[in-house]
Amino acid sequence: MRPGPRLAPALGALAALALLAPWVPPLGPLLGVTAVLVLGLAALDAWRISRPALDASRPEVLALSLAEAESLPLQLTHDAGIPLQIEVRCRWPALLGGGASRAGGTVEPGRRLVLDFQIQGVARGSEPLPPVAVALRHWGLVERLAELPAPCTVKVLPNLRAVRRLRHQLDAFFLRRAGTRVAPRIGQGREFDRLREYVAGDDFRNLAWKSSARRGKLIVRESRVERSQDVLLCVDRGHRMAARVGDLTRNDHAVNAAVLTAYLCNRLEDRTGLLAFAAEVEQGVGQGRGASHLASVTRFATAIAPEYLHTDYGGLAAHLRRRLKSRTLILLLTVLPEQGEQGSLLQAVRMLVPRHLPFILVLQDPALDALAATLPRDKSELARTLVAADLVDARRRLMQDLRVLGALVAETPPEDAGVNAVNAYLDVKRRQLL
Repeated sequence: MRPGPRLAPALGALAALALLAPWVPPLGPLLGVTAVLVLGLAALDAWRISRPALDASRPEVLALSLAEAESLPLQLTHDAGIPLQIEVRCRWPALLGGGASRAGGTVEPGRRLVLDFQIQGVARGSEPLPPVAVALRHWGLVERLAELPAPCTVKVLPNLRAVRRLRHQLDAFFLRRAGTRVAPRIGQGREFDRLREYVAGDDFRNLAWKSSARRGKLIVRESRVERSQDVLLCVDRGHRMAARVGDLTRNDHAVNAAVLTAYLCNRLEDRTGLLAFAAEVEQGVGQGRGASHLASVTRFATAIAPEYLHTDYGGLAAHLRRRLKSRTLILLLTVLPEQGEQGSLLQAVRMLVPRHLPFILVLQDPALDALAATLPRDKSELARTLVAADLVDARRRLMQDLRVLGALVAETPPEDAGVNAVNAYLDVKRRQLL
């Protein structure tokens, strides 16, 4: 218990009036009686608010999308027969940015008060919320303080709202095509589809010589693109991915992009896997598809966090050569290394092509690009601009070298990594490169 917000002003007013007692003698006894009455009411107020049992409840588990604002409801009830004023203070863990929020209201007898707190996840992970601090008042002369458990575990997941938006768009697209028959896609695949007569422009490498000899005319063998191909998403969690771009790290943007791409791959009937790597390669989630597989991908992606470790591209390539048995699209989300470490990435690409198709999605450094384009005003700014321009040129040369080796390379701002990863995957499917 502690004095309420109305007790101090009431006693202060009585003390101010007591200064007039020497000039107004009848005022003294009246003030004394009033003071006793105020203290008696305070005692009665303390007794009335000490009896009720309070209860607070929140969702046992609340899943949040990273960097998306969500509402956390808190329900408060009591068993008193009088209305009570309640002020609530909720403390937030570092997962939600720390700090605290306040809210309050009046709880009528037999009713419940629902308070909504706006929260936002700033890092992926899972953490229980601390107890709720409550201040309870009736007349406001005395205030009762209490802590209510209200168990709740917050799980901050990769940005699943983008997945939901993509799902709605795909649902609308497939509904518009309802009633049509899905035909196999003819192209440079590995699955045999049919034999047909040769027409001008056909590739001579597709001629079926035995069938042509039997029929006495040229016959061409047609193949179709496989409906289930392998896609492996590799997320770099080395020291370069720990830098923040806006409210999120580059690693957060890469994880969001990987989850979004995994959903689209599953929708298009491809098998998708996910792993993370830095100095060592994590086993991750093997290729698969289906709702349960997507749940496993999301759980693993939630735990991916950047560390201040060296990124070993050679170790990743060696791991993938041992692990992957069939041709696979390897979508690598990373930041290009500095000039002294570029050889590791080039060697890794040499180890993967031509058996696999590596696609390197490079997360840009907006601050470096802006500095390279700055018009310097003095010598110090000129030096910084020249260094930044050299780094940008080295990055462009490295991307060109990677393309020469057979890798696909694309640059993207970190905040647009999800959209560009999806576009890169769809471009590979459209061009039938896999």
